[in-house]
Amino acid sequence: MHLRILWVLVLTSLLVLLRPSDTQALSLAYTNGKLDTYSSTVQLLTVNSRQILPEKPSDLVFPDYLQRSHIISVYEEKVAQSPDSSIFLRLLADQYLRRFRELADTDDVLRAEQAARRSLALQPRHNEVSSMLLASALLSQHQFRSALEVLNNSPVDNPNIVSLLASIQMELGDYETTHQLLQSLAEGESNSGHNAVVARYLELTGNLASARQLLDEAMQEMDSFYTTSAETRAWFHVRTGDLAFAAGDFALSEQRYQESFDLFPRHIAAFTGLARLYAAQHRWQDVLNIANQGIELMPLVETLGYKADAQLALGDQKGAAETEDLIGLVAYLSKVKGIYDRVLAIYYTEHGIHLPEALQIARNEVAVRDDVYAEDTLAWAAAANGQWEEAQKAAQRATRFGTEDALLQFHAGMIAFHLGKREEAIKRLTQAISLNPQFHHKYADEARQVLANLVSSVSFPTANAIGSSL
Repeated sequence: MHLRILWVLVLTSLLVLLRPSDTQALSLAYTNGKLDTYSSTVQLLTVNSRQILPEKPSDLVFPDYLQRSHIISVYEEKVAQSPDSSIFLRLLADQYLRRFRELADTDDVLRAEQAARRSLALQPRHNEVSSMLLASALLSQHQFRSALEVLNNSPVDNPNIVSLLASIQMELGDYETTHQLLQSLAEGESNSGHNAVVARYLELTGNLASARQLLDEAMQEMDSFYTTSAETRAWFHVRTGDLAFAAGDFALSEQRYQESFDLFPRHIAAFTGLARLYAAQHRWQDVLNIANQGIELMPLVETLGYKADAQLALGDQKGAAETEDLIGLVAYLSKVKGIYDRVLAIYYTEHGIHLPEALQIARNEVAVRDDVYAEDTLAWAAAANGQWEEAQKAAQRATRFGTEDALLQFHAGMIAFHLGKREEAIKRLTQAISLNPQFHHKYADEARQVLANLVSSVSFPTANAIGSSL
């Protein structure tokens, strides 16, 4: 056992210390800002030796997460013994970030930030890895501008820094700068982490098929390295599951989510992804079961929302009310921490509650991170509050890149419908159904109904036809 711990400790040290030029920056930006615990987190890892793995990815997994807390305690002791060691502080910051991704404890992000800052204070120059660790920690806290400032003086010829910068710019909604950054890398400089960032860019800018192909290739490459951490490999499977869902490939989506559990049993995003998938299929008992499992690990607004919807569908009014109370508590804690979670705005809007607050949260989100999903959230919240001019402008910005997301297209289509823009409504709603016929447990059927009325009638339907949506 002690030899195994020592081996893991040495290997994880090598990931950060010996080959920083090989460090891969992975963007963990999550559609619709899911959880936002994951939102834009950057994983740092090195894969220096390829192993031939069995056909089933989960047959051989590097279980580094099992020793994470012990590794951290060792580095904490080393830092206490050598407080002026920038290297030990760098290693400790990396481990805090890894545990944050595994356990979603926000205190670990704050610890990582502090350790990275101390490392940089001791070694301000030639310490790019600590700069990336600090930027990653700030990114996880939605301090996007601060994360950019950290990397301002970093060498742009470092592909890992370029990938991280591109991730930050995507969070800020600057897709032109993102494109320029990604184009600046030579073809031979790309790696799985960089390709994951490129796939995210393709996904957001209307190239879902290309994004899926690139991310699937990156996933297979990451699976081929035994030294890839379990959580990182699971993340790739979750993301491919997300894109499969976006494309309406539910069988593959479910398979990828289940594979992620085989690799890393507590990947929170996989629980939420499966809850969304089952809800779209009206598999309400499955929704309830998987949501409960995820909530035991981390009570996220989105997962709790799926649980409440499942309880209502199953006739458990009392249980749904209790879950909604818990959502209110989570929302309060988010405010205390200064986190404006767009998922909360989406939940409020979809359920017709706290609508002024939902609009304010959405506006705050746009002020902080003006990406297409922030604009989409604002468009839907503004519509729910009767702010139709604001809703239209936000919907236009949300769809300006042709993002192939059925829910985003549905929101834009319904807003166009309300405003009397018949052709625009038909275009958007048709695209939503074509992308994913079961994109939402409620809105997919509604989109078909409204679209049928629009296509069959000469006159424009009355606005109250969308009352159940807004």
